[in-house]
Amino acid sequence: MLAYIIIFTLSFLVVLFVTPVVIRVCKQYNIVDNPDERRIHKEPIPRLGGISVIVSVIFSVLFFVMLILFFEPEFFKVKYFKYDFLQIVGIVFSLFVITLVGIMDDLFQIDAKKKLLFQILCANVLYFTGSKITFLSNLGNYPVVIGDFLGYVLTILWIVGLTNAINLIDGMDGALAGIAAITSFTLGLLAVIQGQTVLAVFVFALSGSLLGFLRYNFNPAKIFLGDTGSLFIGMFMSIVSLLGYFKKATIISLLVPVIIFAIPIFDTLWAILRRIVKRQHIFQPDKEHIHHKLLQLGLNQKQAAFILYFITIFLSVVAVVLIK
Repeated sequence: MLAYIIIFTLSFLVVLFVTPVVIRVCKQYNIVDNPDERRIHKEPIPRLGGISVIVSVIFSVLFFVMLILFFEPEFFKVKYFKYDFLQIVGIVFSLFVITLVGIMDDLFQIDAKKKLLFQILCANVLYFTGSKITFLSNLGNYPVVIGDFLGYVLTILWIVGLTNAINLIDGMDGALAGIAAITSFTLGLLAVIQGQTVLAVFVFALSGSLLGFLRYNFNPAKIFLGDTGSLFIGMFMSIVSLLGYFKKATIISLLVPVIIFAIPIFDTLWAILRRIVKRQHIFQPDKEHIHHKLLQLGLNQKQAAFILYFITIFLSVVAVVLIK
């Protein structure tokens, strides 16, 4: 457990150092999110915060790995899941591509359809390199192995759907950073419970960096995650859930990631439904997301964020109890 505390703390401290640097660079080159009729903030805010989160995760993991390989090389033995070279390449490639897409969108504003195409590309790369849904549930002692086509469809829908769902929840100071910090910490606990040490290290690194990032992202925000952060977090979370929970042939394993990500999933499904009913394009932005509704009830951004955090913590506790 000490190892996980170290990686969490290290990532937390690194992001506290890196984020002010990113803020200064964004202000210097006018890389800001300007207010408009759809946005909540009233002043231009730097929007490349995802860079500081990603940098802190990468640096912390690399530094941690060097320490562990020197002091305790047996730590990275995996109990439930065997990683192969091709799968690792697919994961790294997908995270690299989606990060580039996020940076380009924050700098130059990419069309929503083009972003979707890149997400589908990454999802396909992940599927064909081995990161995919293979089981749905079991009947008694007999696992139900889903066919290749259904597995492909479910995998693509999960990766693309969750990536977009997490992206959509990033519309209020501290909302995504706080929710993602809690959910990633929960995924880390579940990985530890199931003996997936490598997975736990990466997820705790993300959780620590997001918690540290909240220092600058909580209302009043000094910097936003931007699409660089939200797309990376969404892709990262979808991969972690594929590796950790859709590999087990039980209905509980299917429900766990759905429960953990219930807020962004519900928010996205509701957004699609209401836009269909209103005969609007599903990519058309609006001010009817969960965080908007909380603000319309008279809550301020801090109060709304704490309500979302509380709900996420409750759902995370449910997920941990179920998996145990």
